[in-house]
Amino acid sequence: MSAFDPKRTFESFHFRDDVFMSELSIIRDGVLARSRVWEMASDDPKAAAEVAHRIRHPWYRCQALARAAEFSSGPIRYKLLEAAFSAAKEQSEQNRIVTVSSWPLRVLADLSSERAAQVARLLVDVAETEPHNLRRAHALQALANAVAGHPALLSLIVPALASAILGGGGPRIDRVIRDTFELVRVSNPELLRPLADHHKSNRQQERLVASLVGAGPRRRC
Repeated sequence: MSAFDPKRTFESFHFRDDVFMSELSIIRDGVLARSRVWEMASDDPKAAAEVAHRIRHPWYRCQALARAAEFSSGPIRYKLLEAAFSAAKEQSEQNRIVTVSSWPLRVLADLSSERAAQVARLLVDVAETEPHNLRRAHALQALANAVAGHPALLSLIVPALASAILGGGGPRIDRVIRDTFELVRVSNPELLRPLADHHKSNRQQERLVASLVGAGPRRRC
């Protein structure tokens, strides 16, 4: 049994004021190293993990470690995922922490629904501290996409996603509604009507509403 403990990984969660946008050289090196990990991981996950650990930029390190974990096995897989979530915590903004955490969460969801549920709940809590509705919606959208094949996990994320959407407005929020509509249908179909009604009145909204067969009468504004 792995020693991976989601609560331990996130129990000291805090937002670091001393971590700002890395220098361009660090970003460039991170992008290149992440590409190497992507190419190596399926054939040599151990070597890929070694490269991933050396990436200085936390965003790319998190993604690369998740990729290496995907092709690893046994306890090392959980250790890589824990390292990936720890790298995500080094981000300085809530929405970025949650968004990049979607990469290891996707891998964890296929390994352990119970552990993935623990992490998903913790990440939703982090997302809820993001005051900007659109940024919060985008972060939660990333989480929802990561667990798209797991309705029980989706149901932990979608209510918070819907709340973020309904608290905002405009073309970019409308895009989130359209892009997540089928995910909502899988886990929380009761939220489809308010989301469709929240969309700007146009042909795209008409298509959303038309898909709500048996969803009840349309709300009057």
